[in-house]
Amino acid sequence: MPNQNLISYLYCLVRDLYAENGDPRVAHLPLLGNIWIVLAIIGVYLAFVLHYGPKWMEHRDPFELKRVMQVYNVIQVVTNGIIFVIGLWNTYLRSDFSWTCQPVDHTDTSPHMMRVLYASYGYYMLKYLDLLDTVFIVLRKKNSQVSFLHVYHHGGMVFGVSIFMTFLGGSHCTLLGVINLLVHSVMYSYYYAASLGALQHILWWKQKITQLQLLQFGYLTFHFLLVILRNPCQFPVFIAFIGFIQNIFMFSMFFDFYYKTYVRKQRKTAESKLKTS
Repeated sequence: MPNQNLISYLYCLVRDLYAENGDPRVAHLPLLGNIWIVLAIIGVYLAFVLHYGPKWMEHRDPFELKRVMQVYNVIQVVTNGIIFVIGLWNTYLRSDFSWTCQPVDHTDTSPHMMRVLYASYGYYMLKYLDLLDTVFIVLRKKNSQVSFLHVYHHGGMVFGVSIFMTFLGGSHCTLLGVINLLVHSVMYSYYYAASLGALQHILWWKQKITQLQLLQFGYLTFHFLLVILRNPCQFPVFIAFIGFIQNIFMFSMFFDFYYKTYVRKQRKTAESKLKTS
């Protein structure tokens, strides 16, 4: 009985939080305003990629998905690129949109801000499309690629961007989406070119993409630190602190991957060459 009361209390608390503080400008859009649907989708994703998918594929041959993934990569490049241009043009290329402290203002229904919100919603929808990355890995039986970093990043982005869209659209957090759109445009362009064999002799670009991701998290850490240290626009400090810690965490995990994949491997290759020379 006490457990049921606690669950009921938490449910009502979250419901009231969304009802009282949700952004009315986007409340009508699908997959916004109801955290339970978002959590259910993330739950289904985790169940499939971590358990049911590998189990279903256990005695099956891997799917040949080269053409499907090429189409998928082209869609990702085009959509990420278009939304990046729209988002950047209506935010950080405008004199009235601040790089250092952009407030949360649910009353701003100006044409450029509404374009920002709908571009942000398109970015939000892309986070669901990104989940197919892991589904393709499972269907191709490349289960070693389903790392904690990969799954945490994809599932966490769906949850995080849903919170951003519900409460913080057009605010200081917007830069995260703008930078991420650019990074994904480059990343999926690489994937598409690599699938054509066009990058067989310049695969070092894969290392550069990881470096670009590290720059992304490094700059976003600084971006959120700005409003922790000085906050003239009254951006929620708690949200800024979460963004600050989250980007440090992501930088640390990507740096660990980068070090193990490139630095340590290159060091071992150089040492083996010295021994054989």
